[in-house]
Amino acid sequence: MKLEKLILRDFRNYSELTLSFAEGVTVFTGENAQGKTNLVEAVYLCCTGRSHRTAHDKELIRRGCEQAYVRCDAAHRDGMHRVELGLNASGRKSLRVNGLPARRLGELMGHVNAVIFSPEDLNMLRGGPGGRRRFMDMEISQSNAVYFYELQTYQRALLQRNALLKGLRLRERDADTLDVWDEQLARSGARIALRRREFFTRLEPLAVALHERIAKDSVLSLRYRGCVESDREDEAEAELLEKLRRSRDVDLRLLATQAGPHRDDIAFAIDGAELRAYGSQGQQRTVAIALKLAELAILEQSTGESPVLILDDVLSELDENRRRSLLCAVGDTQTLITCVRVEAELAALGVAAQTYQVHQGAVKKQ
Repeated sequence: MKLEKLILRDFRNYSELTLSFAEGVTVFTGENAQGKTNLVEAVYLCCTGRSHRTAHDKELIRRGCEQAYVRCDAAHRDGMHRVELGLNASGRKSLRVNGLPARRLGELMGHVNAVIFSPEDLNMLRGGPGGRRRFMDMEISQSNAVYFYELQTYQRALLQRNALLKGLRLRERDADTLDVWDEQLARSGARIALRRREFFTRLEPLAVALHERIAKDSVLSLRYRGCVESDREDEAEAELLEKLRRSRDVDLRLLATQAGPHRDDIAFAIDGAELRAYGSQGQQRTVAIALKLAELAILEQSTGESPVLILDDVLSELDENRRRSLLCAVGDTQTLITCVRVEAELAALGVAAQTYQVHQGAVKKQ
């Protein structure tokens, strides 16, 4: 896949912009708060329908405006794919795929694929498990829209079950209704858990090998902490249903569901020591690089085409050796880089880059 064009109207600090992309590496340079990250945010928005920086679409609309428009064109083997998003200050979002209206975010998946590596990802390893679940979910969803819909189904059922727990505590609901939501959660939860485990099975050897190539003197290990042990969907569903029923008393006391994929996690260790508790910043950054490069490889394997790699303001967070390792691994992948200045490693590695200077929402080719 090759990203061809980005068009913005009243998006963040851009009143109007049309930008064409070349193959290989494109670098956006400039001081902070000039709009570099806004460009790659718009690209990622077309991949998943969601920003990697905010959950509030209103923040994406240029100050003083009521609407924003984002469009990405991407060339695939089967032709050009176009994704368009209209954002409204009221919170409504309109979607179009290849010129046709789309009713659900899942219809965007697979038309523009990207792997993004940002400062927020460096926090994924030392933060709570929610960030690590999002890491899995976003990659799986880009190559499997059915999984994205399953996540939505599960979240709705989880909210309903938790609301019911509160109602039962106040004696406002019928306890028999809990069985209905347990069955829905177990059905959707089992599918999510098995897809995540499949993803982890592919991720682990790739991440370990990539980490070894970068770190050389330390060994990465990963362990998936899932909600079920079974490998078959029917058995996983029965296992999760039993866990939900066994935990009812605890759930009623805590007013929250304790069993399910919303509590899954990935544990990382370096030379046997837990990364989150004992890993240095350098070790955590090396693992983050390995994970993102593994994600890139998995998405290419799943779709048969290379996604866009986005490196958003992370080169300055890495030392010289890690920057070099990351840039060497880029290869022929179309890559978008934001940075304050062009890193010397790009020139040293002979990377031919298309460079743009970004200043106050204006983009000028260098």
